[in-house]
Amino acid sequence: MSQGWENYEPAPLEFFHGVLMDKFHEFRTQKGNADTLVMITGSDLNNLIAKAKMETYRKYPKQVNQSAILKTDI
Repeated sequence: MSQGWENYEPAPLEFFHGVLMDKFHEFRTQKGNADTLVMITGSDLNNLIAKAKMETYRKYPKQVNQSAILKTDI
């Protein structure tokens, strides 16, 4: 058995970060902007974050949860 990274999945927060960056690059290219500087509204940003969250919830259903957590459980 290999001891390399192929035996591991990224942590949920790292996966979320990667998906969010991918969604941003898709957004940027849809706007026809090859630069890293683009105009983005709060609504646009919220939509990108929501898409990344939903993908993270689907990939990590046991580790990431949409339910509220009691403060005493933290």
